[in-house]
Amino acid sequence: MNWDDVRYFLAVVRGGSIRRAATLLGVNHATVSRRIHQLEAHHDRALFEPTPNGFRLTPTGEHVHELASEIDLDMAALSERMAGHDVEVRGTVRISIGDNFINRLAPLFTRLRSTYPALQLQISVANHLANLANREVDIAVRVGNDPPDPMVGDRVGSMAMALYASRRYLAHKRQTQDIRDFDWVGWDASWSHAHSTWMEKTIPPAQVACRVDSPAAMYEMTRAGVGIAHLLCFLGDSDPELVRVMPEPSDFQADLWLVSHPDLRTTLRVRTAFEFLSQHLARQLDLIEGRSPGPGRSRKLPDPYLPIR
Repeated sequence: MNWDDVRYFLAVVRGGSIRRAATLLGVNHATVSRRIHQLEAHHDRALFEPTPNGFRLTPTGEHVHELASEIDLDMAALSERMAGHDVEVRGTVRISIGDNFINRLAPLFTRLRSTYPALQLQISVANHLANLANREVDIAVRVGNDPPDPMVGDRVGSMAMALYASRRYLAHKRQTQDIRDFDWVGWDASWSHAHSTWMEKTIPPAQVACRVDSPAAMYEMTRAGVGIAHLLCFLGDSDPELVRVMPEPSDFQADLWLVSHPDLRTTLRVRTAFEFLSQHLARQLDLIEGRSPGPGRSRKLPDPYLPIR
């Protein structure tokens, strides 16, 4: 196997498309496409399948990505050692995350700290990217369809969303079979985002029982039993208190990105933390992309009123 071809494969995974991969690598679109076809043809295996938003890994591609990412990090460490640099990863890495990710990512940050004990983590909880552009943080975990300029980033996957309710709320509504009779948790006017626009078109205003101004608040109010909400499967499927109201994800989705400023990405402490997070999030793609919520984790309502597909 030609490692150079694998580098192009990793760039397409990180960028989410051949165009973005070409930008990351500083080559043209045709070169990236040729390298990917060459890698697939040599092993007679498809690594990607096209989607309206770019490319998605096949099961073979997911396996190759997991192994290749680990090798890529080892190659970076080897390069540092061959250059005569101290390869102990030390210093402070400042990581920004959205407020609804903290419960899912805290264990991952703990593993990062255990793996690199000389590394100090500074976690900033924010729902906007201004602090990254001003270099107040080194890495940001964000949801959106494009990384903001002038950042560089890895597209981890496409974050699926679905309708969720707490078990407590569904028990209270156990005789209800019409979704028109359910209460909703929605966004208030201060939250301007593609998701809020989508929900405004989807939910009749009279059905909104509670409005919130942050993703964490929407998640917690849903858990508390106020009503149903449209949440990330990454959060909803990992919470035993929540149940999918409809078994299939909705048609609204957004990409999960790890992003950093290009001037910071090359430092060992930032690159190591970045690659560690990228690899471990990639291993949770089934959860991120909303596949297999598990037995007993969904309640299908017949003839849904709302256009959630």
